Amino acid sequence: MSAAILECHAEDCLRQAAGHLFTLTHDGALLTDCQPRIVAVNPSFTRITGYAEVDARGQNPRFLKSDRHPPEFYARIWQMLIADGHWRGEIWNRRKHGGEYLQILTIQAIQNPQGHRIGYLGLFDDLSQTQREQELELAKRDAEAAAHTKSLFLANMSHEIRTPLTAIIGFAETMIDSRQTLVERAQAVDTIIRNGRHLHALLNDILDFSKIREQRIALERLETSLPDLLAGVVDVARIQSTEKGLEFGVHFMPPLPLKIQTDPTRARQIIFNLLSNAIKFTQTGTVRLILSFSTEQEKLLISVQDTGCGIEETQLATLFEPFTQVDPSSRNRVSGVGLGLSISKALAEHLGGDLQVISTPGTGSVFIATVATGPVPTADLAWDVQAFTQASQVRPLRVARAPALRGKILVADDNPANQNLISLYLRRCGLLIEIAANGQEAVEKAQQDVFDLILMDMRMPVMGGLDATELLRLTGFDRPIIALSANIERSDIETALAAGCDAYLPKPIHLDAFYKMLAHYLPSGQQAQEMPVRADRHADDDPELARLRTEFLTELPGRMALMRAAHEVGDWESLRSQAHQIKGVGSNFGMPELTRLAGAMEFQILRGDFNEVADLIDEMEHLWR
Repeated sequence: MSAAILECHAEDCLRQAAGHLFTLTHDGALLTDCQPRIVAVNPSFTRITGYAEVDARGQNPRFLKSDRHPPEFYARIWQMLIADGHWRGEIWNRRKHGGEYLQILTIQAIQNPQGHRIGYLGLFDDLSQTQREQELELAKRDAEAAAHTKSLFLANMSHEIRTPLTAIIGFAETMIDSRQTLVERAQAVDTIIRNGRHLHALLNDILDFSKIREQRIALERLETSLPDLLAGVVDVARIQSTEKGLEFGVHFMPPLPLKIQTDPTRARQIIFNLLSNAIKFTQTGTVRLILSFSTEQEKLLISVQDTGCGIEETQLATLFEPFTQVDPSSRNRVSGVGLGLSISKALAEHLGGDLQVISTPGTGSVFIATVATGPVPTADLAWDVQAFTQASQVRPLRVARAPALRGKILVADDNPANQNLISLYLRRCGLLIEIAANGQEAVEKAQQDVFDLILMDMRMPVMGGLDATELLRLTGFDRPIIALSANIERSDIETALAAGCDAYLPKPIHLDAFYKMLAHYLPSGQQAQEMPVRADRHADDDPELARLRTEFLTELPGRMALMRAAHEVGDWESLRSQAHQIKGVGSNFGMPELTRLAGAMEFQILRGDFNEVADLIDEMEHLWR
């Protein structure tokens, strides 16, 4: 038989083999003769390379090669094929449209029944495609996990936001019910404030988490008093524990630093989150805060121990993940979106420490946060509990020093009690005083005399403070005008400043702010008097204040009579004016309940709801008696 006939017969055999094999494999496949020239390819070859069979048939396989391998690489392949009849390895090839792909190529020599080599079979897969598929599968899983986390987060947030919002809206609606008592109204306000603060905390957590994720959180390194840092947090935790019927304890393990270098806001946030978390998940028993210090590592150790339900060991790994609570069904389904611990751990790490947990199911948990303190000199260490606790006590009575000033002040206020009280404060600064009973009188006096500063009440008869300020500015008065008002809404402040006032001070007057304002605008004078200031300051602490308070109480029955008369004739503007004046004066003289009743009356009249006004007048008279 001639060589040509044998070659044709061999090709027929190859094609028959190709017909059965190629359609069964997902891998790319090609058959060549011994030259080698491509005799056949399968559909997967076309899918991977982009070349159809008509494009590839008769071609040398090298038309697929990329430029990534040197000639020696292909020479070694042929050496192995000739010697062993097979080769397997990674190789880069090029697609029809130019893209390169990595493949695992297996080449096997094919022999006829007589043992003569008649061609080669090549099988390959697309590693880059496989890798892309794996990456897509991984991305898909990540997306599904993110979608699940997002759904869980949104569900939690929906619950967490709707719950306080329901309370806020519901109790706000009850406040416009004229049948509601003042006690009920006060309780409604407390509920609104409490739930509003809860919403505020939720938003802060979301913003903090966002900043941490985007690495935008800004930290400070300030010298911080550790006793002061603890004081407010411990007070809040003690109140929360008492409300829930838990025992709360604080344990100091000397030596402890009195001062540390840290971000006090973020350190306080960590402690607050850990204590709140412990109280939240403890139904009975004790919550303890334990404080110690490692002098070698220069780190503060903050341990929060509770007797709650504890956490299973299998659940500890996910404890600090965001938007999750560990098995909330078994932890009495308390509120929260699962960000507190995640944020606390991130903040601790940013402050040079860490956050860890030890927990036993049914017994309780211990969270241990560490925070870098910076170097602590020996002089700043408290070596016994007494030294540290003494440093954490409330500071002595603060004294508000009336500054020694020079100048003449015009006090524009229609309320005699306010006139007398403000005059008392001004005299202690060594200032001269002139009184105007309304805005029009203030304008006239400012045009006839020289004043270094005007204290302008915003609500007065004849002409109000806003109109008087605008008129004074139009007529060329260029000295400071300070607005005084019991209204502290932002819109009221902005309106006063737009009218020409230089500053805005709320009533009741806060002496520190009042004296600082005067010192800012007026020149110094001789030595002035000192006046103690404390949160529970009472008029009886000072003889002059006591005298003014007595005068106010003496004239109060006359004010009540005016209010009765205004109510009988429906003169709501006069009645609101009297209520506003009493509201502005009552707090200054240590009468918060009278101030509250007057404020409630003003509020009701402003709303146009006059049904309870008579009852409010009765309560004010009863309180006065």
